[in-house]
Amino acid sequence: MTDVSAPPRPAPMTEAKAQLHPDKPAAIGPGRVLTWKQLHENSTALAKGLYGLGLRPGDKATVMIYNLPEYYEITAALSLIGVSPVMVGYRNMAPEIEYITENSDAKCLLFFHEFADRILGRRDHYPGLLPQGLVSVGPEPLEGAVPWRSLLENPPDVDLKALPATRAQTMIYTSGTTGRPKGAARTRNTDQPMVNYALHVIQQFKFDANEVHLVACPLYHSAPFLFSTCAYVLGGTLVLMRRFDPLEFLKNIDRYGVTSSFVVPTILDSLAQLPEEALKGVNLSSLRALICGGAPLFPQVKLEILRRFGPVLYEFYGSTETAMNTVITPEEIPLKPTSVGRPFFDNELKILDDEGNEVPDGQPGELYMYSSFLIDGYYKNEQATRESFRGKYMSVGDVAVRDAEGYYYIVDRKKDMIIRGGVNIYPAEVEAVLSEMPGIRDVAVVGRPDSHWGETVAAFVVLEPDASLDQEAVQAFCADKMANYKIPERVLFRSEIPRTPTGKVLKRDLRAELGA
Repeated sequence: MTDVSAPPRPAPMTEAKAQLHPDKPAAIGPGRVLTWKQLHENSTALAKGLYGLGLRPGDKATVMIYNLPEYYEITAALSLIGVSPVMVGYRNMAPEIEYITENSDAKCLLFFHEFADRILGRRDHYPGLLPQGLVSVGPEPLEGAVPWRSLLENPPDVDLKALPATRAQTMIYTSGTTGRPKGAARTRNTDQPMVNYALHVIQQFKFDANEVHLVACPLYHSAPFLFSTCAYVLGGTLVLMRRFDPLEFLKNIDRYGVTSSFVVPTILDSLAQLPEEALKGVNLSSLRALICGGAPLFPQVKLEILRRFGPVLYEFYGSTETAMNTVITPEEIPLKPTSVGRPFFDNELKILDDEGNEVPDGQPGELYMYSSFLIDGYYKNEQATRESFRGKYMSVGDVAVRDAEGYYYIVDRKKDMIIRGGVNIYPAEVEAVLSEMPGIRDVAVVGRPDSHWGETVAAFVVLEPDASLDQEAVQAFCADKMANYKIPERVLFRSEIPRTPTGKVLKRDLRAELGA
Protein backbone atom coordinates (compact mmCIF):
# COMPACT_ATOMS: atom_id res chain seq x y z
CA MET A 1 0.00 0.00 0.00
CA THR A 2 1.37 3.41 -0.93
CA ASP A 3 2.41 5.70 1.94
CA VAL A 4 0.24 8.75 1.17
CA SER A 5 2.23 10.86 3.64
CA ALA A 6 5.45 10.28 1.71
CA PRO A 7 6.58 12.59 -1.09
CA PRO A 8 6.15 11.53 -4.73
CA ARG A 9 8.93 9.26 -5.96
CA PRO A 10 11.47 11.54 -7.69
CA ALA A 11 13.23 10.72 -10.93
CA PRO A 12 16.51 8.88 -10.27
CA MET A 13 19.38 11.28 -9.69
CA THR A 14 21.64 9.03 -11.74
CA GLU A 15 19.31 9.46 -14.71
CA ALA A 16 19.73 13.23 -14.74
CA LYS A 17 23.51 13.01 -14.34
CA ALA A 18 23.73 10.37 -17.07
CA GLN A 19 21.84 12.62 -19.48
CA LEU A 20 23.92 15.67 -18.56
CA HIS A 21 27.38 14.09 -18.80
CA PRO A 22 27.14 10.37 -19.65
CA ASP A 23 30.88 9.78 -20.06
CA LYS A 24 32.04 11.68 -16.99
CA PRO A 25 33.50 9.38 -14.31
CA ALA A 26 31.17 8.99 -11.35
CA ALA A 27 33.57 6.72 -9.45
CA ILE A 28 37.17 5.76 -10.06
CA GLY A 29 38.37 2.67 -8.22
CA PRO A 30 41.24 0.22 -8.40
CA GLY A 31 41.24 -1.03 -11.98
CA ARG A 32 37.79 0.34 -12.86
CA VAL A 33 36.22 3.62 -13.96
CA LEU A 34 32.44 3.86 -13.65
CA THR A 35 30.79 6.59 -15.76
CA TRP A 36 27.50 8.24 -14.87
CA LYS A 37 25.81 6.46 -17.78
CA GLN A 38 27.11 3.08 -16.64
CA LEU A 39 26.12 3.84 -13.05
CA HIS A 40 22.56 4.64 -14.08
CA GLU A 41 22.18 1.61 -16.34
CA ASN A 42 23.76 -0.85 -13.91
CA SER A 43 21.94 0.42 -10.83
CA THR A 44 18.61 0.30 -12.67
CA ALA A 45 19.19 -3.30 -13.74
CA LEU A 46 20.39 -4.28 -10.27
CA ALA A 47 17.35 -2.64 -8.66
CA LYS A 48 15.03 -4.71 -10.82
CA GLY A 49 16.98 -7.86 -9.98
CA LEU A 50 16.84 -7.19 -6.25
CA TYR A 51 13.11 -6.48 -6.51
CA GLY A 52 12.80 -9.86 -8.18
CA LEU A 53 14.45 -11.46 -5.14
CA GLY A 54 11.74 -9.97 -2.93
CA LEU A 55 13.08 -6.62 -1.69
CA ARG A 56 10.32 -4.03 -1.35
CA PRO A 57 10.06 -0.31 -0.52
CA GLY A 58 10.69 0.27 3.18
CA ASP A 59 12.92 -2.78 3.61
CA LYS A 60 16.54 -2.71 4.73
CA ALA A 61 19.58 -4.43 3.25
CA THR A 62 23.02 -4.83 4.78
CA VAL A 63 26.00 -4.12 2.53
CA MET A 64 29.58 -5.25 3.17
CA ILE A 65 32.08 -4.06 0.59
CA TYR A 66 35.37 -2.22 0.20
CA ASN A 67 35.59 1.31 -1.20
CA LEU A 68 34.86 0.24 -4.77
CA PRO A 69 32.68 1.56 -7.63
CA GLU A 70 30.30 -1.33 -6.93
CA TYR A 71 29.37 0.42 -3.68
CA TYR A 72 27.61 3.14 -5.66
CA GLU A 73 25.89 0.70 -8.00
CA ILE A 74 24.49 -1.14 -4.98
CA THR A 75 23.39 1.91 -2.98
CA ALA A 76 21.88 3.59 -6.05
CA ALA A 77 19.98 0.39 -6.84
CA LEU A 78 18.61 0.16 -3.29
CA SER A 79 17.55 3.80 -3.48
CA LEU A 80 15.60 3.11 -6.68
CA ILE A 81 13.53 0.51 -4.83
CA GLY A 82 13.20 2.54 -1.63
CA VAL A 83 15.35 0.18 0.44
CA SER A 84 17.59 1.56 3.18
CA PRO A 85 21.22 0.36 3.07
CA VAL A 86 22.84 -0.57 6.39
CA MET A 87 26.61 -0.71 6.02
CA VAL A 88 28.67 -3.46 7.67
CA GLY A 89 32.35 -2.88 8.37
CA TYR A 90 34.51 -5.04 6.14
CA ARG A 91 36.77 -5.94 9.06
CA ASN A 92 33.87 -7.37 11.05
CA MET A 93 33.87 -11.06 11.81
CA ALA A 94 30.98 -13.51 11.46
CA PRO A 95 29.17 -12.84 14.79
CA GLU A 96 29.33 -9.06 14.22
CA ILE A 97 27.98 -9.34 10.66
CA GLU A 98 25.15 -11.57 11.84
CA TYR A 99 24.22 -9.29 14.71
CA ILE A 100 23.97 -6.13 12.58
CA THR A 101 22.05 -7.92 9.83
CA GLU A 102 19.52 -9.43 12.22
CA ASN A 103 19.23 -6.46 14.57
CA SER A 104 18.54 -4.09 11.68
CA ASP A 105 15.80 -6.39 10.30
CA ALA A 106 17.62 -6.54 6.96
CA LYS A 107 16.02 -8.70 4.26
CA CYS A 108 19.15 -9.02 2.13
CA LEU A 109 22.93 -9.08 2.66
CA LEU A 110 25.08 -8.00 -0.28
CA PHE A 111 28.75 -8.82 0.32
CA PHE A 112 32.03 -8.65 -1.56
CA HIS A 113 33.18 -12.14 -2.58
CA GLU A 114 36.35 -11.93 -0.45
CA PHE A 115 34.19 -12.05 2.70
CA ALA A 116 32.45 -15.31 1.76
CA ASP A 117 34.25 -17.39 4.40
CA ARG A 118 32.67 -15.27 7.13
CA ILE A 119 29.14 -15.57 5.74
CA LEU A 120 28.53 -18.65 3.62
CA GLY A 121 28.12 -21.86 5.59
CA ARG A 122 26.33 -19.92 8.35
CA ARG A 123 23.00 -19.37 6.56
CA ASP A 124 21.07 -20.49 9.62
CA HIS A 125 22.43 -17.45 11.47
CA TYR A 126 20.34 -15.20 9.20
CA PRO A 127 16.73 -16.23 9.83
CA GLY A 128 15.37 -12.82 8.82
CA LEU A 129 16.77 -12.81 5.29
CA LEU A 130 14.73 -13.58 2.21
CA PRO A 131 15.17 -17.12 0.82
CA GLN A 132 17.62 -15.71 -1.75
CA GLY A 133 18.83 -12.99 0.55
CA LEU A 134 22.59 -13.58 0.25
CA VAL A 135 24.04 -11.79 -2.80
CA SER A 136 27.73 -12.05 -3.64
CA VAL A 137 29.50 -9.21 -5.45
CA GLY A 138 32.44 -10.49 -7.46
CA PRO A 139 33.69 -11.99 -10.70
CA GLU A 140 32.72 -15.61 -10.00
CA PRO A 141 29.53 -17.21 -8.61
CA LEU A 142 29.67 -18.66 -5.10
CA GLU A 143 27.68 -21.64 -3.88
CA GLY A 144 24.97 -20.53 -1.48
CA ALA A 145 24.70 -16.96 -2.78
CA VAL A 146 23.02 -15.23 -5.70
CA PRO A 147 25.69 -13.77 -8.01
CA TRP A 148 25.07 -10.08 -8.50
CA ARG A 149 26.18 -10.38 -12.14
CA SER A 150 23.10 -12.52 -12.85
CA LEU A 151 20.88 -9.77 -11.41
CA LEU A 152 22.54 -7.20 -13.66
CA GLU A 153 22.34 -9.28 -16.82
CA ASN A 154 18.85 -10.78 -16.49
CA PRO A 155 16.63 -8.33 -14.59
CA PRO A 156 12.87 -8.88 -14.51
CA ASP A 157 10.51 -6.35 -16.07
CA VAL A 158 9.76 -3.97 -13.20
CA ASP A 159 8.46 -0.40 -13.46
CA LEU A 160 10.59 1.15 -10.71
CA LYS A 161 8.95 4.55 -11.05
CA ALA A 162 5.59 3.00 -10.20
CA LEU A 163 6.77 1.64 -6.84
CA PRO A 164 5.31 3.22 -3.70
CA ALA A 165 7.27 6.18 -2.39
CA THR A 166 8.95 5.90 1.01
CA ARG A 167 10.44 8.52 3.25
CA ALA A 168 14.20 8.87 3.46
CA GLN A 169 15.57 6.58 6.16
CA THR A 170 19.13 6.16 7.30
CA MET A 171 20.74 3.94 9.90
CA ILE A 172 24.41 3.55 10.73
CA TYR A 173 25.64 1.23 13.45
CA THR A 174 27.80 3.09 15.89
CA SER A 175 29.87 2.30 18.94
CA GLY A 176 28.94 2.82 22.54
CA THR A 177 30.47 1.90 25.85
CA THR A 178 28.20 -0.99 26.75
CA GLY A 179 26.79 -3.92 24.87
CA ARG A 180 26.83 -4.30 21.13
CA PRO A 181 26.76 -1.72 18.32
CA LYS A 182 23.65 0.45 18.22
CA GLY A 183 21.71 1.45 15.14
CA ALA A 184 21.66 5.26 15.01
CA ALA A 185 18.34 5.74 13.26
CA ARG A 186 16.88 8.73 11.49
CA THR A 187 13.38 7.49 10.75
CA ARG A 188 11.22 10.57 11.21
CA ASN A 189 10.56 13.12 8.46
CA THR A 190 14.19 13.48 7.45
CA ASP A 191 13.75 14.58 3.84
CA GLN A 192 14.00 18.36 4.19
CA PRO A 193 16.46 18.41 7.13
CA MET A 194 18.71 16.06 5.15
CA VAL A 195 18.60 18.33 2.11
CA ASN A 196 19.23 21.44 4.21
CA TYR A 197 22.10 19.79 6.00
CA ALA A 198 23.75 18.66 2.75
CA LEU A 199 23.39 22.15 1.28
CA HIS A 200 25.15 23.70 4.27
CA VAL A 201 27.95 21.11 4.10
CA ILE A 202 28.39 21.92 0.41
CA GLN A 203 28.48 25.64 1.19
CA GLN A 204 30.82 25.33 4.19
CA PHE A 205 33.45 23.35 2.28
CA LYS A 206 32.91 25.03 -1.12
CA PHE A 207 31.91 21.88 -2.99
CA ASP A 208 30.68 22.30 -6.58
CA ALA A 209 29.71 20.26 -9.66
CA ASN A 210 33.38 19.87 -10.58
CA GLU A 211 34.21 18.26 -7.24
CA VAL A 212 36.74 15.44 -7.28
CA HIS A 213 36.48 13.88 -3.84
CA LEU A 214 39.10 11.39 -2.64
CA VAL A 215 37.54 8.67 -0.45
CA ALA A 216 40.36 7.37 1.75
CA CYS A 217 38.30 6.18 4.75
CA PRO A 218 35.83 3.26 4.80
CA LEU A 219 32.42 4.20 3.44
CA TYR A 220 30.66 2.26 6.19
CA HIS A 221 31.46 5.14 8.56
CA SER A 222 29.16 8.14 8.70
CA ALA A 223 31.61 10.94 7.82
CA PRO A 224 33.11 9.40 4.65
CA PHE A 225 29.55 8.58 3.59
CA LEU A 226 28.41 12.17 4.23
CA PHE A 227 31.13 14.00 2.34
CA SER A 228 31.26 11.58 -0.58
CA THR A 229 27.46 11.83 -0.87
CA CYS A 230 27.65 15.63 -1.11
CA ALA A 231 30.13 15.33 -4.00
CA TYR A 232 28.00 12.57 -5.53
CA VAL A 233 24.73 14.52 -5.56
CA LEU A 234 26.49 17.42 -7.26
CA GLY A 235 27.53 15.12 -10.09
CA GLY A 236 31.19 15.18 -9.17
CA THR A 237 33.73 12.36 -9.34
CA LEU A 238 34.68 10.06 -6.47
CA VAL A 239 38.19 8.62 -6.35
CA LEU A 240 38.16 5.51 -4.17
CA MET A 241 41.06 4.09 -2.18
CA ARG A 242 40.50 0.52 -1.06
CA ARG A 243 43.09 1.05 1.67
CA PHE A 244 44.90 4.21 2.73
CA ASP A 245 48.53 4.69 1.81
CA PRO A 246 50.10 8.14 2.29
CA LEU A 247 52.14 8.17 -0.92
CA GLU A 248 49.24 6.84 -2.98
CA PHE A 249 47.02 9.48 -1.36
CA LEU A 250 49.31 12.23 -2.69
CA LYS A 251 49.58 10.59 -6.11
CA ASN A 252 45.79 10.44 -6.39
CA ILE A 253 45.51 14.17 -5.68
CA ASP A 254 48.04 14.84 -8.46
CA ARG A 255 46.68 12.24 -10.91
CA TYR A 256 42.99 13.16 -10.73
CA GLY A 257 43.04 16.81 -9.64
CA VAL A 258 41.41 16.01 -6.30
CA THR A 259 39.65 19.00 -4.74
CA SER A 260 38.58 17.58 -1.36
CA SER A 261 38.94 14.61 0.97
CA PHE A 262 37.64 13.57 4.36
CA VAL A 263 40.44 12.28 6.59
CA VAL A 264 40.92 11.10 10.16
CA PRO A 265 43.80 12.27 12.41
CA THR A 266 45.81 9.12 11.72
CA ILE A 267 45.89 9.98 8.01
CA LEU A 268 47.06 13.51 8.73
CA ASP A 269 49.72 12.20 11.12
CA SER A 270 50.98 9.89 8.36
CA LEU A 271 51.10 12.79 5.89
CA ALA A 272 52.85 15.03 8.41
CA GLN A 273 55.53 12.39 9.00
CA LEU A 274 56.40 11.91 5.33
CA PRO A 275 59.82 13.24 4.38
CA GLU A 276 59.70 16.61 2.64
CA GLU A 277 61.03 14.95 -0.53
CA ALA A 278 57.78 12.98 -0.84
CA LEU A 279 55.89 16.19 -1.65
CA LYS A 280 58.33 17.36 -4.28
CA GLY A 281 57.14 16.90 -7.84
CA VAL A 282 53.55 16.23 -6.70
CA ASN A 283 51.01 18.80 -7.89
CA LEU A 284 48.65 19.51 -5.01
CA SER A 285 47.32 22.82 -6.32
CA SER A 286 43.82 21.43 -6.99
CA LEU A 287 43.24 20.61 -3.30
CA ARG A 288 40.81 22.99 -1.55
CA ALA A 289 39.74 21.06 1.53
CA LEU A 290 41.12 18.38 3.83
CA ILE A 291 38.23 17.81 6.23
CA CYS A 292 39.24 16.08 9.46
CA GLY A 293 37.07 14.53 12.15
CA GLY A 294 36.43 11.32 14.04
CA ALA A 295 38.98 11.72 16.85
CA PRO A 296 41.08 14.38 18.60
CA LEU A 297 43.65 15.99 16.32
CA PHE A 298 46.87 17.14 18.00
CA PRO A 299 47.61 20.87 17.51
CA GLN A 300 51.12 20.22 16.25
CA VAL A 301 49.74 18.00 13.48
CA LYS A 302 47.21 20.67 12.48
CA LEU A 303 49.92 23.29 12.16
CA GLU A 304 52.25 21.00 10.24
CA ILE A 305 49.52 20.11 7.72
CA LEU A 306 48.80 23.81 7.20
CA ARG A 307 52.52 24.42 6.65
CA ARG A 308 52.83 21.62 4.13
CA PHE A 309 49.54 21.88 2.25
CA GLY A 310 48.49 25.49 2.73
CA PRO A 311 45.16 26.81 4.06
CA VAL A 312 43.10 23.69 3.24
CA LEU A 313 42.57 22.05 6.64
CA TYR A 314 39.15 22.07 8.28
CA GLU A 315 38.41 20.24 11.51
CA PHE A 316 34.98 19.35 12.83
CA TYR A 317 33.63 17.74 15.95
CA GLY A 318 30.63 15.46 15.68
CA SER A 319 29.33 11.92 15.89
CA THR A 320 27.20 9.49 13.95
CA GLU A 321 24.24 10.35 16.17
CA THR A 322 24.54 14.14 16.10
CA ALA A 323 26.30 14.66 12.74
CA MET A 324 28.59 17.69 12.52
CA ASN A 325 28.38 19.94 15.58
CA THR A 326 31.29 22.39 15.29
CA VAL A 327 33.71 23.44 12.55
CA ILE A 328 36.99 25.34 12.61
CA THR A 329 38.41 26.78 9.39
CA PRO A 330 41.98 26.97 8.07
CA GLU A 331 42.09 30.65 8.99
CA GLU A 332 40.96 30.01 12.58
CA ILE A 333 43.19 27.02 13.37
CA PRO A 334 46.44 29.01 13.88
CA LEU A 335 44.57 31.30 16.28
CA LYS A 336 42.81 28.50 18.21
CA PRO A 337 44.85 25.33 17.53
CA THR A 338 43.31 23.33 20.39
CA SER A 339 39.72 24.22 19.55
CA VAL A 340 37.23 22.25 17.46
CA GLY A 341 35.53 25.45 16.39
CA ARG A 342 32.12 27.04 16.66
CA PRO A 343 28.64 25.57 16.05
CA PHE A 344 27.80 24.42 12.54
CA PHE A 345 24.56 25.34 10.76
CA ASP A 346 21.53 25.03 13.08
CA ASN A 347 23.23 23.27 15.99
CA GLU A 348 22.22 24.22 19.51
CA LEU A 349 24.98 23.30 21.98
CA LYS A 350 24.76 23.25 25.77
CA ILE A 351 27.42 22.37 28.35
CA LEU A 352 25.73 20.94 31.45
CA ASP A 353 26.83 19.81 34.89
CA ASP A 354 25.66 16.52 36.42
CA GLU A 355 22.45 18.14 37.61
CA GLY A 356 21.58 19.42 34.15
CA ASN A 357 22.52 23.06 34.75
CA GLU A 358 24.45 25.06 32.17
CA VAL A 359 28.00 25.84 33.23
CA PRO A 360 29.67 29.23 32.64
CA ASP A 361 32.27 29.76 29.92
CA GLY A 362 35.62 28.33 30.86
CA GLN A 363 34.13 25.55 33.00
CA PRO A 364 33.96 21.91 31.85
CA GLY A 365 30.73 19.99 31.56
CA GLU A 366 29.02 17.35 29.45
CA LEU A 367 28.28 18.56 25.93
CA TYR A 368 24.69 18.20 24.69
CA MET A 369 23.56 18.95 21.15
CA TYR A 370 20.41 19.46 19.15
CA SER A 371 19.90 20.00 15.43
CA SER A 372 17.23 19.21 12.87
CA PHE A 373 19.43 16.32 11.71
CA LEU A 374 19.77 14.65 15.12
CA ILE A 375 18.84 10.98 15.25
CA ASP A 376 15.51 10.16 16.81
CA GLY A 377 17.05 7.32 18.81
CA TYR A 378 18.79 3.96 18.76
CA TYR A 379 16.99 1.27 16.80
CA LYS A 380 15.20 -1.17 19.12
CA ASN A 381 17.14 0.16 22.12
CA GLU A 382 14.93 2.43 24.22
CA GLN A 383 17.23 2.29 27.24
CA ALA A 384 20.24 3.63 25.33
CA THR A 385 18.03 6.32 23.81
CA ARG A 386 16.75 7.45 27.22
CA GLU A 387 20.25 7.52 28.69
CA SER A 388 21.57 9.75 25.91
CA PHE A 389 18.90 12.47 25.91
CA ARG A 390 17.95 15.38 28.16
CA GLY A 391 14.76 16.61 26.59
CA LYS A 392 15.50 17.29 22.93
CA TYR A 393 19.27 17.48 23.52
CA MET A 394 21.57 14.50 23.08
CA SER A 395 25.02 13.69 24.46
CA VAL A 396 27.59 11.18 23.27
CA GLY A 397 29.47 11.51 26.56
CA ASP A 398 32.12 14.14 25.81
CA VAL A 399 33.27 16.80 28.26
CA ALA A 400 33.79 20.24 26.73
CA VAL A 401 34.65 23.84 27.53
CA ARG A 402 33.45 26.94 25.69
CA ASP A 403 35.55 30.11 25.68
CA ALA A 404 34.28 33.69 25.74
CA GLU A 405 34.38 33.90 21.93
CA GLY A 406 32.15 30.88 21.48
CA TYR A 407 34.83 28.35 20.52
CA TYR A 408 34.51 24.81 21.88
CA TYR A 409 37.23 22.52 23.24
CA ILE A 410 36.82 18.77 23.88
CA VAL A 411 38.74 18.04 27.08
CA ASP A 412 37.67 14.54 28.16
CA ARG A 413 35.18 11.73 27.62
CA LYS A 414 32.66 10.64 30.18
CA LYS A 415 32.16 7.43 28.32
CA ASP A 416 34.92 4.90 27.92
CA MET A 417 34.87 4.61 24.14
CA ILE A 418 38.24 4.00 22.49
CA ILE A 419 38.93 5.86 19.24
CA ARG A 420 41.64 4.17 17.20
CA GLY A 421 42.51 5.98 14.00
CA GLY A 422 39.07 7.57 13.87
CA VAL A 423 37.32 4.21 14.41
CA ASN A 424 35.21 3.79 17.54
CA ILE A 425 35.73 0.70 19.69
CA TYR A 426 33.53 -0.02 22.69
CA PRO A 427 35.39 -1.78 25.50
CA ALA A 428 32.41 -3.82 26.68
CA GLU A 429 32.33 -5.82 23.46
CA VAL A 430 36.02 -6.71 23.75
CA GLU A 431 35.56 -7.52 27.44
CA ALA A 432 32.64 -9.83 26.61
CA VAL A 433 34.80 -11.84 24.19
CA LEU A 434 37.75 -12.04 26.57
CA SER A 435 35.54 -13.15 29.44
CA GLU A 436 34.68 -16.27 27.40
CA MET A 437 38.34 -17.35 27.15
CA PRO A 438 39.21 -20.31 29.36
CA GLY A 439 41.62 -19.24 32.08
CA ILE A 440 40.47 -15.60 32.34
CA ARG A 441 38.68 -14.70 35.57
CA ASP A 442 38.32 -10.95 35.21
CA VAL A 443 39.07 -8.35 32.52
CA ALA A 444 38.87 -4.62 31.86
CA VAL A 445 39.58 -2.89 28.55
CA VAL A 446 40.67 0.74 28.14
CA GLY A 447 42.30 2.96 25.54
CA ARG A 448 46.06 3.34 25.59
CA PRO A 449 47.47 6.63 24.24
CA ASP A 450 49.30 6.22 20.94
CA SER A 451 51.08 8.95 18.99
CA HIS A 452 49.99 7.54 15.62
CA TRP A 453 46.58 5.93 16.15
CA GLY A 454 45.42 8.27 18.92
CA GLU A 455 44.49 5.26 21.03
CA THR A 456 44.95 1.51 20.88
CA VAL A 457 43.20 -1.25 22.83
CA ALA A 458 44.74 -2.39 26.11
CA ALA A 459 43.34 -5.24 28.20
CA PHE A 460 43.95 -5.77 31.93
CA VAL A 461 43.49 -9.47 32.66
CA VAL A 462 43.18 -11.49 35.86
CA LEU A 463 43.83 -15.21 35.36
CA GLU A 464 42.32 -18.20 37.10
CA PRO A 465 44.68 -19.57 39.80
CA ASP A 466 46.09 -22.41 37.69
CA ALA A 467 45.92 -20.73 34.26
CA SER A 468 48.95 -19.88 32.18
CA LEU A 469 48.36 -17.45 29.32
CA ASP A 470 50.44 -14.85 27.54
CA GLN A 471 49.63 -11.88 25.32
CA GLU A 472 49.94 -13.88 22.09
CA ALA A 473 47.47 -16.50 23.32
CA VAL A 474 44.91 -13.83 24.21
CA GLN A 475 45.31 -12.13 20.83
CA ALA A 476 44.97 -15.45 19.00
CA PHE A 477 41.72 -16.19 20.86
CA CYS A 478 40.32 -12.84 19.71
CA ALA A 479 41.44 -13.16 16.11
CA ASP A 480 38.41 -15.02 14.73
CA LYS A 481 35.87 -13.39 17.05
CA MET A 482 36.29 -9.68 16.32
CA ALA A 483 37.64 -7.23 13.77
CA ASN A 484 41.43 -6.98 13.95
CA TYR A 485 41.47 -3.35 15.08
CA LYS A 486 39.56 -4.35 18.23
CA ILE A 487 42.11 -6.98 19.28
CA PRO A 488 44.11 -5.76 22.32
CA GLU A 489 47.55 -4.59 21.24
CA ARG A 490 48.72 -4.79 24.82
CA VAL A 491 47.65 -7.32 27.45
CA LEU A 492 48.63 -6.64 31.04
CA PHE A 493 48.23 -9.39 33.63
CA ARG A 494 47.20 -8.33 37.14
CA SER A 495 46.21 -10.00 40.38
CA GLU A 496 43.01 -7.93 40.50
CA ILE A 497 41.08 -5.22 38.65
CA PRO A 498 40.60 -2.02 40.69
CA ARG A 499 36.92 -1.45 41.47
CA THR A 500 34.69 0.78 43.55
CA PRO A 501 32.83 -0.69 46.55
CA THR A 502 29.83 -1.18 44.28
CA GLY A 503 31.90 -3.15 41.75
CA LYS A 504 32.41 -0.52 39.05
CA VAL A 505 35.82 -0.78 37.36
CA LEU A 506 38.07 2.21 38.05
CA LYS A 507 39.04 2.70 34.43
CA ARG A 508 40.50 6.11 35.16
CA ASP A 509 43.13 4.38 37.32
CA LEU A 510 43.90 1.90 34.55
CA ARG A 511 44.28 4.67 32.00
CA ALA A 512 46.56 6.55 34.39
CA GLU A 513 48.75 3.46 34.67
CA LEU A 514 49.10 3.48 30.89
CA GLY A 515 50.14 7.12 30.90
CA ALA A 516 46.87 8.68 29.73
